[in-house]
Amino acid sequence: FPPGISLEKVIREKDGLSHPSVRVVGVGKEMTFVGTDRSLTVIRNDGKISVWNTDNSPLKYQRVPALVVRGSELWTTSRNPVSGGGTVRWDGLQWQIFEEIKDDMQSNYVSCFHVDDKNRLWLGTDDQGVNSYDFETNPFKKFGYLATKKGLIDMRVTSMGSRAGELWVGTLGGISVYRGRDGEKYLFTNYSRANGLPAETVTSLAVGPDRAYAGCSTGLMVFDGQAWKMLTPAEGLADTWVQALAMDGKNLWIGNKKGLQLYSEGRFFPPIGLADGFPSNRIQCLTVNRVGTSARIYVGTDQGLVILQSN
Repeated sequence: FPPGISLEKVIREKDGLSHPSVRVVGVGKEMTFVGTDRSLTVIRNDGKISVWNTDNSPLKYQRVPALVVRGSELWTTSRNPVSGGGTVRWDGLQWQIFEEIKDDMQSNYVSCFHVDDKNRLWLGTDDQGVNSYDFETNPFKKFGYLATKKGLIDMRVTSMGSRAGELWVGTLGGISVYRGRDGEKYLFTNYSRANGLPAETVTSLAVGPDRAYAGCSTGLMVFDGQAWKMLTPAEGLADTWVQALAMDGKNLWIGNKKGLQLYSEGRFFPPIGLADGFPSNRIQCLTVNRVGTSARIYVGTDQGLVILQSN
């Protein structure tokens, strides 16, 4: 393991996880929410595990591919191979369901959620751009949206990240950086092959104050504020297909099918995985939850959830 990193816990199906394949993790004050290929697993701080599914929640379908915790709220969605299950909010007491058309949403096919530095909620969709939850600032409008006609580079959203004043949107056609509006003008900076982005099909994003990172099928793309460059196995990346990214301060965690890697101060640490106590080398999602000087890194694999401790 890299210095200061230790294995805290592995949670498998036999321990109460609703399905081995972990797609997304969100950490709240009292609960950790784990979206899997079969239902939503809820892990309480006292260690008790329960499952929310189609029988005891408004989730329409079994697979839970995206969620986010915003304060005391959980926002999530569900899927089957064909249908999109809309968006569901749980405020700790009751559920609220949002659907396309009747609630101003562009699509029921939600691919990712993101909460920015102003606590604004963003929803990425498979092929209808980005929604924003506007009801708190405009009680006559539930959702706003960003689309190609407003400047978004592509409607097929895969991932999102942010830093002060900027929403970064990863798509199948490049990266858009949205900086708000100037009157009726939407302020976008778009990156594609035409202006230096090494690859346009983005699988994951992680954005820090000084660097932005984007995963793709051919390596790790790094933006230093001026230009993009691609890092590959030649520089120490374990595998070219970068599935998941998460920032921990200035450090970057990278998940791929050969394990979990730390990228720190321009150096790739050797990958950790099956040989180090993980249930699998195939990393599907990453979440970092920092409290004070320590952090937990939640590593979703196709065979269970790994929790690492960082001091």
